[in-house]
Amino acid sequence: MNFAIADDHGIFRSGLKLILHDLYPDCEIQEAAQGDEVLEILKNHNDIELLLLDLRMPESSGVSLLQQCREQFPEVPCMVVSASEELTVMQSALQNGAIGYIPKSSSNSEIAEAIKKVMSGDVYIPPQLKSVKRGDQTLNINLTPRQLEVLGLLAEGMSNKQIGNQLHIAPGTIKAHIAAIFRELESVNRTQAVRRARELHLL
Repeated sequence: MNFAIADDHGIFRSGLKLILHDLYPDCEIQEAAQGDEVLEILKNHNDIELLLLDLRMPESSGVSLLQQCREQFPEVPCMVVSASEELTVMQSALQNGAIGYIPKSSSNSEIAEAIKKVMSGDVYIPPQLKSVKRGDQTLNINLTPRQLEVLGLLAEGMSNKQIGNQLHIAPGTIKAHIAAIFRELESVNRTQAVRRARELHLL
């Protein structure tokens, strides 16, 4: 099992390494301290199962590095780990393909649970986003045709692997689509997303 950590703060990288080794004792971990190193790691290691990415690093700006990673290496799931707790930043990261967002203020146990969640094939929505209420106004659900396809297969009870085989798309891309579906439907798991989609007549 191989992970990549991209953060320009060595102390925080060390903390994430301890959490990963505690969860997966035999795992290998690649480290990057700036943006261009991240892309080089993904280029040279085709077995990265999860990239933990800070949004604010030298040689990168905002979500641009996340976008590059998703465009060039769509098969690699990416979870953002950032000091920013602004809802717009969290939403932007998820909209640009992150399968989760962990605020750096999270405890070690919260970070560990978030990593376990995405490694099990799910997505991680931070509590700050879960608590956002839209009120009684009409919802504007922005799902792409592909995301609606994935939603339909989720409703059939298919696993990520089965969805990938059906639609011929990479595991990391599936997770990104599911993250978008969860965000748009204000859901935290598949059952809730499917139920919400049926309430909105999307299925």
